Amino acid sequence: MKKIGIITILNVNNYGAELQAFALHHKLKKMGYENEIINYLYYKNPEYKSERLSDPLIKTSGKNKLKDLILKWLDKYSAFKYPELAKVRKQRFDGFHQKYTAVSKVYKSYSELYNAALDYDTYIVGSDQVWNPNNGTNIAPYFLTFAPKDANKVSYASSFGVGSVNSAYYPKYKDWLNNLTHTSTREADGVRIIKEVTGKDAVHVVDPTLLLSKEDWQEIMVPYEEKDPYILFFIFKKNKYAENLAYEIQRKTGYKIIRVCKNEMPLEPDDKILNIRDYGPAEFLGLYNGASVVLTTSFHGSIFSLIFEKPFYTITPASKNNNSRQESLMNVVGLQERLLREGDDVDLDKLTDIDFESVKGKLSKQIDISAEFLNQSLN
Repeated sequence: MKKIGIITILNVNNYGAELQAFALHHKLKKMGYENEIINYLYYKNPEYKSERLSDPLIKTSGKNKLKDLILKWLDKYSAFKYPELAKVRKQRFDGFHQKYTAVSKVYKSYSELYNAALDYDTYIVGSDQVWNPNNGTNIAPYFLTFAPKDANKVSYASSFGVGSVNSAYYPKYKDWLNNLTHTSTREADGVRIIKEVTGKDAVHVVDPTLLLSKEDWQEIMVPYEEKDPYILFFIFKKNKYAENLAYEIQRKTGYKIIRVCKNEMPLEPDDKILNIRDYGPAEFLGLYNGASVVLTTSFHGSIFSLIFEKPFYTITPASKNNNSRQESLMNVVGLQERLLREGDDVDLDKLTDIDFESVKGKLSKQIDISAEFLNQSLN
């Protein structure tokens, strides 16, 4: 039987990253393919070993270095301040993959990966922003340049994470993209970038989380036992506009607010707000399944709102002009009005006005195209 090795972003203590990695692995299993995730640590993992060969395409700015230092400090501070919560959260993340995901040995550095004697028949680079030029590491591995020259090399839903790439980097990207046998990306902008860089057509596919049905996700979730309706508030960092909107929805509906977070500043505590910091991926899915409304800044937060058919709003920063991932997704499902920029007015009388049957119909076409791409590229 053919064996497939997948490289993607894993072990970064992030719900979207872990669940998209699982989703592609699980979908391939359902299709009858033996596969595992090549456990190459992402540069943000504390155990990753940086070296000269792993220097990023674009020199990291002082601002981004400071941001990374702050995030690492927040991780350590959160673990120090809430040691039991951090311990339980890590156990739940680790336990999720131990139970559901086949993972290779760990490769902690660029050199370890390139010196490994890998023997997969097909190599797949998975979803997430693996092709983002602003990544603080060498992204060559995410174009499968470590794989044997004659191997089948596939990109599935790989993302640039930006709407455009500086043309100065086109030659490098052209070499990398031409290394692939079959190419797909999860955003319309990605299709355009690949055409501009290589002259070749790429297939626009869905994020791997959408390859699994709501029932597939419900099979592995840990149900959240809550009788009263609640607003699931899933954002990455403190956002006053999002918080105010959550309170507006609360006043209109009477629902409590449950915030799932890691080390971010919580909302003001009161008897109607619960901050959850220790959940793993399976528990996170249970929160989504039980929610009445979702408010998020996350791309995968938007996706799971669609999968679990929850009324939602996704908020993007006013300071950020490039929201390619979110815009592409909302254009596919025809829910552009659910994508808000900070400061936008919202008509909450239309809070629940989403025709999920129409959404499913639009998504099903893209899902069929995506599954067919996988079938063809693996055969």
